[in-house]
Amino acid sequence: MARWAIYACMTVMLTALFFGCGYHFAGSGSFPAGVSRVFVTILENRSADSGAEITFTNDLVFEFTRNRPESLAQERSAADGILTGTIVSLSVENISRATVSTAVERRVTGIVNLGLESPDGRILWSSGNIVERETYDVVEGNKTATDINLSVAIAAVSKKIAESAFNRLTDDF
Repeated sequence: MARWAIYACMTVMLTALFFGCGYHFAGSGSFPAGVSRVFVTILENRSADSGAEITFTNDLVFEFTRNRPESLAQERSAADGILTGTIVSLSVENISRATVSTAVERRVTGIVNLGLESPDGRILWSSGNIVERETYDVVEGNKTATDINLSVAIAAVSKKIAESAFNRLTDDF
């Protein structure tokens, strides 16, 4: 009986600590400045990867659809928040080598800057640089396979950035 009381007391204390410290799940907060409906514009692409703006914008829209579909405005005029942004860069670097001139693994790094504006152009929120990375294999003697691996890595970076952006946007801290 005494052991049960100790477990019950510990459970109550842990529950109070868990909820009392302001803990909440990522993405479960509200949008800044009372925004309830967000329109996502096509991102500006300053990288050398043409078409990346479509991938990154689609992943942002998907993240809203997955987490809070009712908050996504289909038209700019129906939104009280406009999400704009820029793909600042997509860069690739070698991270491991078989020889001095032969890469085995590379890493793609994506940097995106986002902002939430009111319909009249006031800045309500700014993300700063959102940076994500993904490694991929270099297939020796097969440029096509390496390029496919790069495309898959860029898609993974895009998904990570979209998730991070949504979580930051809905972070009530």
